[in-house]
Amino acid sequence: MLWLNTNYQFSKSIASSGGYSAFAKAGLGDAMGGITGWLFFFNEFLTYTGFALLSFAAFLYLLFPSLSTIRYSWVALALIPLAFTTILVYRGIRVSLDYAVYTGFIEVSVLTVGALLIIARLGTANTLEVFTTAPVHGKLSLIGLGLLFGLYSYGGSGSVVALGEEARDPNKTIGKSIIYGWLLIVAPLALNAYALTVGWGINNMSSFATSPDPGVIEYFRYLGAVGGWIFVAVVINSFLDFGIAINNSLTRMLYYLARDTAILPKFLSRTHPRFGTPKNAVLTVALTSLAIAILSGELFGPFMGALVIEGAASIAFMLQHFFATVALPFYAKRNKTLDLARHVVIPSAAIILMAFAIVSTVYPIPAYPLNLPAYIVTAWALLGLFLVVKRQKT
Repeated sequence: MLWLNTNYQFSKSIASSGGYSAFAKAGLGDAMGGITGWLFFFNEFLTYTGFALLSFAAFLYLLFPSLSTIRYSWVALALIPLAFTTILVYRGIRVSLDYAVYTGFIEVSVLTVGALLIIARLGTANTLEVFTTAPVHGKLSLIGLGLLFGLYSYGGSGSVVALGEEARDPNKTIGKSIIYGWLLIVAPLALNAYALTVGWGINNMSSFATSPDPGVIEYFRYLGAVGGWIFVAVVINSFLDFGIAINNSLTRMLYYLARDTAILPKFLSRTHPRFGTPKNAVLTVALTSLAIAILSGELFGPFMGALVIEGAASIAFMLQHFFATVALPFYAKRNKTLDLARHVVIPSAAIILMAFAIVSTVYPIPAYPLNLPAYIVTAWALLGLFLVVKRQKT
């Protein structure tokens, strides 16, 4: 809620396909807008590749272990969400989002009801201890790491900020979408996080992380075969829904960077004459994402490869939002709309939480290969800084 305040406040007056980049630019100038956009599309590229493609393949590998005996079968599996989401996004916002909205409501309903049923089945095992530091023995770095991936999980509710130029009455619609999106996401995710933690056993959570499909195991355990397979179907579709949402946002970001910043080549700003979509950006996303997925999957396997690139995406996600949040009070002051609570106090609290989460990913240093995300993001940010400085000089 704290960090979504940034999106909500900016959405009242800025409607741009640049999303976070446009926000940072409005408050901190062109250079910070360029850097933020550079991190924005990097995060979304890796998020799309890591979750929609590799995690889809890894999930099916864990469901059907025999698939892993077929060399490179994960590549064929990753092509399923790639083709599906690319075709829908290429056809336009309405087609792709209609699918995501209808199936998304089904997902929210199933996950919310499923979690409530599990909680009811737990009975006296329910406990508030999960809301304290006791289960991690007071280790704040673990909470920070959880915060990083936790906030990243809620990030989809902010992806609408890049659809400002295609939304009807965007200064009202985008703000409402942010609030409704957060409410629809927080219910199933928070309830399931609680239910699956207590259901697995607070003192056994180390085995949760190393178990194949622990969520599937618990749904089958508490809700039987019918509940378990419904959960599996919902999870499989969630990869597709997420891929659509992030692809829509990502392609608009590439379009914006090519059109308004000159960081990326102009051909990415060409639109389809019939569908009005950034056609070259859509196809570029598809080909580049496939290349990243194959490289990561070959180096680390689909599951660990997804974790590595999603870790890098998480850090970039935090940084892009960090810069946009810092920009908010400067923008409000310049426009003579500064409000102490909305533009200073809440953003400051959000900045502290984001800084805490980012630091937790680099200290203490994680074991290889989970130490790579911080290095990858640093290298990408430095490259972006070089390009921005070079552009300003010319």
